[in-house]
Amino acid sequence: MSAKIRHLALYTENQTGMANFYKTVFGMKRITESFNQPNHGHISDGVIGLAVLRRRPGFHSALDHFGFEVDDVGVILEKLKEKYPKVLVTKGLEQVAFAVFRSHDPAGTQFDISWKQHPKVQEGYKDDGWKQPRQINHIAIRSAEPERVAEFYHEVFDLKEGKNFYDEDALSVTDGTVDLVIRRTSNHSYMSMREGIDHFGYAVESIEEVKKDLDEFGRANPGSAPKELAGGVFGHITQEDIDGCKVGEYAFADPDGLLLDLSTRTL
Repeated sequence: MSAKIRHLALYTENQTGMANFYKTVFGMKRITESFNQPNHGHISDGVIGLAVLRRRPGFHSALDHFGFEVDDVGVILEKLKEKYPKVLVTKGLEQVAFAVFRSHDPAGTQFDISWKQHPKVQEGYKDDGWKQPRQINHIAIRSAEPERVAEFYHEVFDLKEGKNFYDEDALSVTDGTVDLVIRRTSNHSYMSMREGIDHFGYAVESIEEVKKDLDEFGRANPGSAPKELAGGVFGHITQEDIDGCKVGEYAFADPDGLLLDLSTRTL
């Protein structure tokens, strides 16, 4: 398969606390150096590089985009031009560690396109990576037309059919390691009405062990503690919505309130 999902990015005003959370709870390690911020850079679970980016004016504190590593970018760009001529493609910023090109799917979800040989790709993305007990296994996207989005990733990036949920409201395509779970928009909640990137999740060795680590991290770092979903005006609605993800078994929110879910790793 010519395309692999290798990158995920979020914006935050708490870079240090958020990076510390993902490194401590999920064992992620730094793989790149920031161009303008000492002791910052992308972290990784061995497969996916997570960019914990400082929020700037005009950007939300939220999941922002993900990224593909490809073998032949010319083929990808030609497919986009031929099959999806209305899709926009632009060059990535020079100072970033992964993106060479940026584009989007029919739901508006933005993604980077890169390849190992490009000189701007930092060393951590050139390595083959490693295995560890807690690794990102899916990224969820909302779309009014999940079938159209699934077909886009199949036609452009040759992603294959993923898990069969036997459910018309969710589809899955995969690169063989990480699944894109495409959930249909609905009027169940404000969040479920929005198209685009929704949440991501980890496969872990033990959900109970992660829960213990989340509690311990929260006690040690009260200013960067993970957030409860239940409670408040919208809590139960948010809980119901993410519980509807066909992959996750346990959902919670990170220190910024970004939604995550966990599933038990299969051996």
